[in-house]
Amino acid sequence: MDAPLDLRIRRIGPDEGLLLRELRLRSIADAPDAFGQPLRDAERRAQADWTRSARRSARGDGRTWLIAEDRQRSLGLVQGRRRSPSSLLLFSMWVDPSIRRLGVGRLLVERLESWGRGWGARETILWVYAGNRLAQSFYRDLGFAPIRGGQDAEAGARFGALAMRREIHARADQA
Repeated sequence: MDAPLDLRIRRIGPDEGLLLRELRLRSIADAPDAFGQPLRDAERRAQADWTRSARRSARGDGRTWLIAEDRQRSLGLVQGRRRSPSSLLLFSMWVDPSIRRLGVGRLLVERLESWGRGWGARETILWVYAGNRLAQSFYRDLGFAPIRGGQDAEAGARFGALAMRREIHARADQA
């Protein structure tokens, strides 16, 4: 299915710490076993921390938060971090339950990889809890494959997560 026509995906702004907090709390409340952070811990986090995270993520190529929104509300988010020399780490993907299976998650991943492509990312790596079969299926459908060995697989296994990766290809208009 296609994403809603009035959906837009944008980078978080430097003064949107409150929005980041709201979306993270919604995501953790919706899927408490998916993110590795208890809701209570996220709720107790100081507002200054949320503000600092938004500011650090609003520009540059070290990290970002992308927000999916329609004209009325914010409906999803994903975080990306740069790992030199050319790996994009995907974290904290979440889409509001009211619009799941409409292509929003796919668009968030594509936009995140577009951001990564800007600084030379060649692969996207993520971790998904081993018991989260729906998320694993979603990522497999996007072309992610499990990582069977090495540092990323071992790091995920320590937390009961499966490491997955896919290559980032140059866009056709950049080839």
